[in-house]
Amino acid sequence: MNGATDLEHLLGDDPDQPDGASGSTGTDAGCAAGFEVLHRYVESELAGDAPARELPGLAAHLRRCPACHEDYLGLLESAARFGDVGPDPA
Repeated sequence: MNGATDLEHLLGDDPDQPDGASGSTGTDAGCAAGFEVLHRYVESELAGDAPARELPGLAAHLRRCPACHEDYLGLLESAARFGDVGPDPA
């Protein structure tokens, strides 16, 4: 898949529907595409928004892929703990 198609899949899958039920192909954009926008998903969640509605394909991928789900949990925890910490002044 190319970058634009991957992003379209991340934005287009309906996380509340079984594969293909929402009219999409139900295909998963994959780990690489998800990793590119995982920070947006986490930032949205920490802001109290609905990241699964903003990036439904990524939400679907996170349910299907244990490795990416672990990355998501780690990034979420790190951002919650240290998100407001800036770089160390040198």
